[in-house]
Amino acid sequence: MRLSHNIPSLNIFREYVKNTKKNSQALSRISTGEKIIKAGDDPYGLAKSERMRIQIRSMQMAQKNLQDGVSMLQTADSGLDSLNSITQRMRELTIQSGNAGSDEDKKIIKNEMDEMIEAFKTIVNNTEFNGTKLLNVDEDRLMQIGAKVGDNIDIPFVDLSPDKIGVMKKNASGELELDSTKTLQHLKDNLDILSDDFIGNSLEILDAVSNKLVDVRSKYGALNNMFEGEYDNLSEFEMGVTEAESSIRDADVAEEIIEFAKTGLLMEAGNAMMVQSNKLPQEVLRILENVRSR
Repeated sequence: MRLSHNIPSLNIFREYVKNTKKNSQALSRISTGEKIIKAGDDPYGLAKSERMRIQIRSMQMAQKNLQDGVSMLQTADSGLDSLNSITQRMRELTIQSGNAGSDEDKKIIKNEMDEMIEAFKTIVNNTEFNGTKLLNVDEDRLMQIGAKVGDNIDIPFVDLSPDKIGVMKKNASGELELDSTKTLQHLKDNLDILSDDFIGNSLEILDAVSNKLVDVRSKYGALNNMFEGEYDNLSEFEMGVTEAESSIRDADVAEEIIEFAKTGLLMEAGNAMMVQSNKLPQEVLRILENVRSR
């Protein structure tokens, strides 16, 4: 027996402190739902988890970009559909002007065609998405569709204004360029419906306009399908990375509850044992009392 150092009691206290720490750690994990709360818990696991979280948030934002891209292309397609309907109606009127009607009837047809060209122009100028014009600009716009560098795509925008759409011709260099004498605006301003060549020139312009609209719509449709497919791929990939990150960072609540209950019992047992071990020095006092009494 020793008075200065109660070794059994110190051993019990050391184990009690260990169990207290484990109990507190289990309680923290249960309350937060995470097994890595601070860097000291698992430095390597924390580094992997943080990199995965960066990737997950980037993919989530890329998915929002793709959703916005799909909405934008659908808006553009809606405007193109209206333009296509106008073009088809104008073609009907052009053919109708070739009947045996009077000059006054033909002028009425031309007035309707002119109004439809103005409607065409209005749709082109007013079709926009979130303040961005879609049908009266001629440029490529870069869009980020992924979480990494280079995961982007150029979306081509075409100016479909009445004075910018019509019959194409080859220039001196052999390159295609717009024929300014055969545009939709030229049809309105310069073609006389009473002339013999009106139907031929008008149909040539309208067919060129129709082909351009179909070409642009097909490109936007292909981009729309690509965006939707990329969105699905990103969504599945994000789910996989999220699951992997969860296995690293998230706590197993059932396991932590077991640990919390176990360490709680050990702490109570430690308290009881310390009470008993602290009685040992008292035995020394009794022995000394017996010696003194003699």
